[in-house]
Amino acid sequence: MKTNQVHSALFGVAVGDALGVPVEFKSRDYLKNNPVKKMQEFGSHHQPLGTWSDDSSLTFCLAESLCKGYDVKDIANNFVLWRQEQLWTPHGRVFDIGIATNFAIHSIENGTNPLVAGGTSERDNGNGSLMRILPLLFYVKDFSITKRFDAVKEVSSITHAHIRSVIACFIYIEYALLLLEGKSKEEAFEEMKEKSK
Repeated sequence: MKTNQVHSALFGVAVGDALGVPVEFKSRDYLKNNPVKKMQEFGSHHQPLGTWSDDSSLTFCLAESLCKGYDVKDIANNFVLWRQEQLWTPHGRVFDIGIATNFAIHSIENGTNPLVAGGTSERDNGNGSLMRILPLLFYVKDFSITKRFDAVKEVSSITHAHIRSVIACFIYIEYALLLLEGKSKEEAFEEMKEKSK
């Protein structure tokens, strides 16, 4: 694995996240009239310029854990450390957390197995696991498609276990894998759609 690819992925997540934090919850119409063209400060969460959110923090928590190998309990423990001790936060404090993610981490703190901590009902869906799943790509890229799906399902289910959330994460990883292989965005999208049929 080329470390520059890993670094690019992690920096890409953080930069995209920091661009979005000030305009979180803004409508499409607002963004159409006020497109984000550079880093902004304050905004939705009243954070300084370049601040990333829980999405990047949990991405970094996942990446750090995977550096030691694949261990769902260790990944979940990093998520707990993020919430309790501000691991990987941009300014030493958690300023936002999704409802489903918060509930799942609280369950883990109270002894729930991470594999069953995430909500399974339709109302438990959200993009929390999707926003942090990318580092898993570099660990599972040489796995069979079945084994990749199993790993994606486990990591998503720490906070988001509904099948819709799991499949969204899996499609994202499969698309990113095609990009990693050198396909263009368009080629990867078409090939990923064929694989998903």
